[in-house]
Amino acid sequence: MSAWLVGSWLALALASLLGLRNPGSLLYGLALGVAGALSMVGGGLAWGHGGQASGFFLLLLGLLTLALALYLPAYLAHHPRAARAYALLVPLFIGVLAGVVVVLPGLPFLFLWEGMALLGYLLIGLEGPQAEAGARAFFLASRLGSAGLYLAFLGQVTLPRDWLWAGILLGFGVKAALFPFHPWLTLAHPVALSPVSALLSSAMTKLGLYGLYQAQLWFGPPPAWAAWTLVVLGLLGGVYALVRGLGEEDLKGALAYSSVENLGLMQATLGAYFLTQAPLFLYAFFLHQLSHALFKGLLFLAAGALPERRLSRLGGLWRLDPGLGALVLLGMAVGAGLPPGPLFLAEWSAYRGFLQAPGFLPLAVGVLALVGGLALYFYVRLFGLAFLGLARAQTTVHLGGGMRRGLGLLAVALLLLGLFPGFVLRPLGATFYPNGVLGLALLALAYPLYRWLKARPHRDYGTWDCGHAPLEPRMQPNGLGFAAPALYLFPFVRLRVGERPALEELLIEAYQGIGGGYARLARALQALQSGSIHLYLLLQLLALVAVLGVVLR
Repeated sequence: MSAWLVGSWLALALASLLGLRNPGSLLYGLALGVAGALSMVGGGLAWGHGGQASGFFLLLLGLLTLALALYLPAYLAHHPRAARAYALLVPLFIGVLAGVVVVLPGLPFLFLWEGMALLGYLLIGLEGPQAEAGARAFFLASRLGSAGLYLAFLGQVTLPRDWLWAGILLGFGVKAALFPFHPWLTLAHPVALSPVSALLSSAMTKLGLYGLYQAQLWFGPPPAWAAWTLVVLGLLGGVYALVRGLGEEDLKGALAYSSVENLGLMQATLGAYFLTQAPLFLYAFFLHQLSHALFKGLLFLAAGALPERRLSRLGGLWRLDPGLGALVLLGMAVGAGLPPGPLFLAEWSAYRGFLQAPGFLPLAVGVLALVGGLALYFYVRLFGLAFLGLARAQTTVHLGGGMRRGLGLLAVALLLLGLFPGFVLRPLGATFYPNGVLGLALLALAYPLYRWLKARPHRDYGTWDCGHAPLEPRMQPNGLGFAAPALYLFPFVRLRVGERPALEELLIEAYQGIGGGYARLARALQALQSGSIHLYLLLQLLALVAVLGVVLR
């Protein structure tokens, strides 16, 4: 794998230099494509022959990089502001993501982990003042996660196992948007550039899952409480994120909440695997990762074609661009867990694993069923408000040929993964139903039926409007109106109705209270900065006495 990876890094370095010169050039996309292909081949060989988790991540990252190689030059041509900076930083960010999974655990790992956090912060902050809050949340979450990793890696020899795994859950869990540490994701991803959002959601968050999975090899098996924490918080996060996402007005913001939901289910299956060592959970964990990376990358990149992302201003996009609508429909159908999509197969493996598990784990099946129903509701709302009905405001679609080909590549990969999941999971010894044969047989039966129905005489009717005047955009439900029946059922969100309807989130209010308390404490401590050298010497003496007391105890 090393030779393939070195070649990929060299191609990424060349892409960064070419991006500084001309971010929309064919050579820039070609260099990115070569890097993606080398990463995919090298990772695929490492995964196929040795079952290495690092190889699986490089395979996933290579697929995303290939799609970006087609998409990014055409996208940056329509976004000239800071295009050179993006073209420089995106290949560097991809290279650091690849480096994290191949270095040995320890200081090199922490160094690249910090580099990933710095580059992610810069990529988010490049969007300007409107991205300041998201970039700050990303930075603070990175600091919190790094504190946990430093605790685990530096205390590996001296600290007890429970303390080590507390640091691991904090460090990798924050990066994987473990509930309730997820708000950074829903603040940062919507404000970032769409290709950056795709990388953050589809690739970077998977490094948190990679770290949690590899930690059993680096630090030993987790204690039972750590595994149960992943199961419980993962399932809670899945329900919470979908309910909160039902009230989200921004299209990319809703997709970010969907990422929290999917990451929560992956955390739950990983925790169940730690508890039972059942291979079904491992199948679900890896297949869900790849499925989510592909369909969420597709949806975030598709959102980049829309200058307007507020759902209350969208509508009728299917008539405007049926090709984009078909690609988004495929991604959302997979995200909703509909068969025979790969996410359905991953969740089906999780269902089977929980049903066969001992103790209280079978109770998770009810939560999985609730998440499945909410996910279907979630994506029906998104697709219906954005692509169906009448246009609520005048909008356009900017989808060049290269951007469309990048989306098409991810769509083809999704279809192949749904038809042949066993090929990807062969290193784990997974067996699935012959989805490819069944899918092709269904298509062979459906096409003659379609031709027969199309040849029959039929009449077209307009939408029944109860005898009123022609339908107008204002007669359509808005985002909160569509979601209100579900939002009223859950106590952790409050729907405020009236002239300006809004959704109040109790968890965010709690975080704001904590932030306000910290700010007041900081202002109180500023009183110590009196400028008195005598006070400073006294504080140093007290600190020295405290340290000596700890050492000599």
